[in-house]
Parts: sequence; C-alpha cells; structure tokens
Amino acid sequence: MSAPFSIRTTIRFSDCNAGGVVSHPNYFVMAEGLIEDWFAQLLALPFGELLSHRKIGLATVHLTVDIERQSRLGEALTWSLLVQEIGRSTIRLKISAAAEAAERISIQQVLMTVEPGSGKSVALPADLRVKVANYQTATAAKKA
Repeated sequence: MSAPFSIRTTIRFSDCNAGGVVSHPNYFVMAEGLIEDWFAQLLALPFGELLSHRKIGLATVHLTVDIERQSRLGEALTWSLLVQEIGRSTIRLKISAAAEAAERISIQQVLMTVEPGSGKSVALPADLRVKVANYQTATAAKKA
C-alpha cells in the first residue's frame, strides 16, 4: 500500500479575502495544481504533453465540495488525491486538504478525457487507464 499523492501549499495573501480567509474559488485553483502535479510527477503524463502531442484534454464535469473549516493566511495545507472510480472516459477523484490534523475541504471531482476544441468525450488512453488503475490499487486501503 502506498500513501496517496500529496502536496503542501501555504495560503498566500492572494488566496484570501479581506478577512484573511481563503476565498472559495481559490480552493479549486489549488486542487487543480494538485491534479496537474499528480499527472506530471506520478503518472509521468504532463498536461502539456497530453494537450500538445496526444491531443487529449481533461475537463471537469462534476464537483461536490464540503468545506469543513475555513483556512487562513499563512496556514499550510496538505492536499491529497485518491482515485475512486475509472470509467470509459472519466476518472472520479477524492481530493482533500488538511491543516493541523483537521480536514479543511473535501472535493469529489470527475475528470473527463475530451477532444480539445470540440469538448467531445474520448476514451481514456490505454496507458493512462493502466497508470490510474495502478495508482488506485496501490492506494485503495487509504480510501476510508
């Protein structure tokens, strides 16, 4: 069993509203950074390669978000990613961020592989499917 892929981010002034609390849309920017790093670092499929060379885009087609507790300027968040399900053209992810041992946000996000430009769904490439499935298997015990 492997630990889920994770990154640490520090809440910056630009992430916050006037009260020093993370502005909700900025959580999505941080989560996208986690996904992009996961693709590049763990799956060895950087977004640039997918788009430019393989002509495959990733579109978010569903989000469910629960904010458990606000995050504030200067705090460090540890973001982690699990794969819940793999479909024909979709990957269902569970993304979470925690600080000080307390979960701050939980996101269920569905990514769909699409044809850039048209947005038409395309099947997950075989090599991507294998890498995602291997990751899912390696981290399966961490889902709970």
